[in-house]
Amino acid sequence: MRLRLLTRLAAALFFMHSACYAQPADRQRLQATLLEKQAKKDFFKDTSYIDALNELAHFNYRISADSLFRYANKALDYAKKAGYRRGESNALRQLANGYRLTGDYTNMLSFYQQALTIAEKIGEPGLLGKNLVTISQAYTDIGRIDEALQLSERVKNLSGQAGDSTNLAKTLDGIGEIWYRRKQYDMASQYFSEAAQLAMAMKNEWQYIIETDQIGKVQYAKGQYRQALPTYLHSLEYFTRTGDRILVSMSATMVARVYLELKKYPEALTYAKLSLREASTLGSLIEIKNACYILSGIYKAKGDYRNALQYRERTIHLSDTLFNDQMRNKIARLEAKHEYEKKEALLKEEQAKKDILQKAIVRTQRLEIGFSVAVIIILSILARVLYRSRSAKQKANRALMNMNAEINRQKEAIEVQSLQLLINNQQKDKLFSIISHDLKTPLHSLHTVLDLLKANALSETQINQMMEELRHEVDYSSELVGNLLSWSNSQLNGMAAKPVPLNLRALADEVLQLHKNKAAQKKIALSNRIPRSLQGYADKDMMHMIVRNLVSNAVKFCEAGDTITIGGKTMGDAIEICVSDTGTGINNDILDKINRQRIVTTYGTADEKGTGLGMLLCREFIELNHGLLRVESEWTQGTRCLFTLPLLQRPAQPLVTSPV
Repeated sequence: MRLRLLTRLAAALFFMHSACYAQPADRQRLQATLLEKQAKKDFFKDTSYIDALNELAHFNYRISADSLFRYANKALDYAKKAGYRRGESNALRQLANGYRLTGDYTNMLSFYQQALTIAEKIGEPGLLGKNLVTISQAYTDIGRIDEALQLSERVKNLSGQAGDSTNLAKTLDGIGEIWYRRKQYDMASQYFSEAAQLAMAMKNEWQYIIETDQIGKVQYAKGQYRQALPTYLHSLEYFTRTGDRILVSMSATMVARVYLELKKYPEALTYAKLSLREASTLGSLIEIKNACYILSGIYKAKGDYRNALQYRERTIHLSDTLFNDQMRNKIARLEAKHEYEKKEALLKEEQAKKDILQKAIVRTQRLEIGFSVAVIIILSILARVLYRSRSAKQKANRALMNMNAEINRQKEAIEVQSLQLLINNQQKDKLFSIISHDLKTPLHSLHTVLDLLKANALSETQINQMMEELRHEVDYSSELVGNLLSWSNSQLNGMAAKPVPLNLRALADEVLQLHKNKAAQKKIALSNRIPRSLQGYADKDMMHMIVRNLVSNAVKFCEAGDTITIGGKTMGDAIEICVSDTGTGINNDILDKINRQRIVTTYGTADEKGTGLGMLLCREFIELNHGLLRVESEWTQGTRCLFTLPLLQRPAQPLVTSPV
């Protein structure tokens, strides 16, 4: 213990002279530089002015996200106007840092990749290394550890070759973080120690404190809480003194965790609230999530289950916001786009070389033609031969033009198919994201209620209220799973309609009986006006599912006193079934999306939730039975869902869906 205190005292004395007021001094210097440059004409074209803006953006990373974005956006605008590529790359990296701070990982990775592309084109090792370090850290944040380690090893070699000690220290720290996340704590401690020694050699107190803080994190992971506590308190004091809000939040969280492990709940609560306050001021979603998580644990340990549940639900919400499937899909598409743009640039470069060669060939051909004309004048005997040669060339050119036209037609057809496939995939991505989230929410709620029941933390009234809410969620999940199974069966295995003669009035009676209780609860009247003699020819199970979904939607969007009516009539050799209601109706934007077969998520008059999958199934099953669906509605004026069916059996091949 005495040795550790002496080591820390020596380090403090070593850095005291140069670093205690480094950050305020840097800010004053940079702001003075901006004022000095702004007094000159065309100051925004001055590269040193753009560099100062980028430095101020970097300075505000740990203090104010708004200030970071303001300075970085100015730097990016001026760098583009001045054609200053290095400044443009730095500004893009600072903007990516801001998105990383606020938890927007999609924009973060996009801006990092743009900055990296410019650095690669410039070919400057130092700039390239900085961009690779930040991308490696971003990969570590989102859990892509293997890729982060590969990038870090590459940056380590680049930094060593360029003699960039600062970047090398950050790289060693990043590799240590990767080993820490793999729970190989001895390897992590080794890299953190190397980075600390390098920071000491550079007289970089901030980096040195970071590394000692990292070593404290390893001690915490090993269960050495009393050894880790002084390290975290010292780091917190330093970051508070230098105004580093993000690191104040992170250090306060770790202090709270140590006190929680030591069962000192008042101290743990104090530091956890400090962490949440600083993270909220800065707008860092991931640190807000971490603070909420430790607050949930502290209140649970104290027996305050109400506050524990509140912070736990907030933690789950932030986790879903930061790391949902849709975000991961966007990141994957951004990376694919980045690789495609790189390949496209190489192809354009190759094409440019071919164009130059082709121009040289064309010039040569023109000279040959001129020479040939002179020869024709002198040697008339060769005129017939040259004429035939020219005719042959023209024929070949016409054939080539026809081939090019055919290729262009095929290319346009492929592009149309690709666009349709992209739209379909986007629809399915959105559908799966909604389903995964909606199935997960009832399970989270059930798990939370079971925990509270186990802890005897609820009254009988609260239990009854929660059971009623769970019943609604289970009803919704049951309907969702039923529709999902029908849809997946039609998509994966293909489905053919098996038409039979149908008594449509009896089918409608069955469906209305299923919805009788739910309609009674909302005081909605149900009416079946299909003539008893009306007979259709369609698949019975599909028709049952279609009418059930349409009536269910009508119940969702009706209020007390409204009426739902099922009617039918003959139209030539077909019949038309209409499910109408006097409910709230549909606004034009949502109605347009439904008619364009888009997935629409809405809430009913009693907050019943829908995914839009039911309408997709209805449309698909109606088309399988040789019918058409249309939806008519006006806001506040009710809704009419109409579809047609064959009246009598007719010879036709069954329409079969193709598996995706």
